[in-house]
Amino acid sequence: MVKKRSFVAAETPVQHFKSVEVIAEDVTNHPLCMHGPTLLFSSEKGRFFACASCRNKKDCTVHIDEDDWQKEGVRQRNEKYYKLIPKLDKAAAWNHFKEVKSRHPSDRAYCHTCQELFIVSQSRKHLKDHRIVLQLTDEQLAHPTTFLLPLENDQQEAQYTFTKKSASTVLGILKNNKISNILCIGTPSIHEAVQENPDFDSLLLDYDTRYQQFYPNNKFLWYNMFNNYLFNLNEDEKVLKKFLKSTRNKGLAIVMDPPFGGRVEPLIQTIKELSNMYNKICESEDKILPVIWAFPYFAEPYIKNMLPEIKMHDYQVEYQNHKKFQNKKGGRKFGSPVRFFTNLPFSTIDLSNDSSYKLCNKCKYWVSTTNVHCNKCKECTSKNGMTYKHCHVCKRCVKPTYKHCETCSRCCQEKHICGIVVESQSCYNCNEKGHKKSECPQKDGSSANKKRKSN
Repeated sequence: MVKKRSFVAAETPVQHFKSVEVIAEDVTNHPLCMHGPTLLFSSEKGRFFACASCRNKKDCTVHIDEDDWQKEGVRQRNEKYYKLIPKLDKAAAWNHFKEVKSRHPSDRAYCHTCQELFIVSQSRKHLKDHRIVLQLTDEQLAHPTTFLLPLENDQQEAQYTFTKKSASTVLGILKNNKISNILCIGTPSIHEAVQENPDFDSLLLDYDTRYQQFYPNNKFLWYNMFNNYLFNLNEDEKVLKKFLKSTRNKGLAIVMDPPFGGRVEPLIQTIKELSNMYNKICESEDKILPVIWAFPYFAEPYIKNMLPEIKMHDYQVEYQNHKKFQNKKGGRKFGSPVRFFTNLPFSTIDLSNDSSYKLCNKCKYWVSTTNVHCNKCKECTSKNGMTYKHCHVCKRCVKPTYKHCETCSRCCQEKHICGIVVESQSCYNCNEKGHKKSECPQKDGSSANKKRKSN
């Protein structure tokens, strides 16, 4: 356990908010649950295994202390769960899709209640008290995101789909980087856009098994991004490896859109593992694959701390089925809070056709029109869509709603409780807890560092 410290003024009572950490590691030998291999967590009470997908214990009750797991038979317990996890017959599903598509649109339908495609003239069971979509067109069959009902659990399987504009922006970025192949992780709208664009190829990896009804075996894999787990095991691993091999010398990128309640640590572990697999198969140099990751702006410190090469761009990602994540009437006041995190050059993100953005002549890339370049910080500093202001005491830009607090020695909301140190995952400089990056004793120029030098 890392020793806790605080650098708040001594006379101020300090209150700590402690968190549960995720131990990012290979999960191959971890216990299973219905969502694949569990993750290893660490808290004040000890280390334990819990579901990789469900943060609410009501959704998945698996909780195993690490010490108990060492005593328990790994193979015996996991074999039990292997049998419980459903197996998809993707070949049968694809044959059924082709049969449905061969019918006249008036004979095609989808049942939301049963989550299945069906032929109206052959099945009447869905027509009574079931939620159904009738007369499916070829366009709808090619774009299931336009009629499938979203699964809106932010902490498990949120399904907010990109607007056509956001999807087009993604493809534009990849085209500018001469990348023509995409691993679509939780991004079915990007996958749909690719299927009708001859310049690209893609493979959809998604937890939502409904999509297996609309794609052949080599276009969809049932997948959990939080533990990098393929539910159809060896069969799907062969498909993934074949796709990776086919992209050699053609450019490959990961485009991912995780549930916003998900932890950053396992997602970064997944990016690293997929990159390692690609590098090994394609005999490429050891590096992280190009990534475009849609995630809320406030996750920037965590991502930056764990994978510094991935940076947050100012582009506001919009979703067609979430009002707050749209830049129009009814949306969030300062626009969508979701950004693209990427290791691709910002100069390749061309937003010249969007009047909501401007080219910063100093940063040399496109930013929101509300973002103002700070000559002291030497960057366009806004994170959340507001126009930030520079604090001369903190020596950084902050939200315009913040004021500098002498007691806390930092900028805070005007109405706040002095003396509280929020212990999130770590200090973004040294990875230890109990202090902020600006107060890090290992940071050059900090008072703690100067004191150590003088001794």
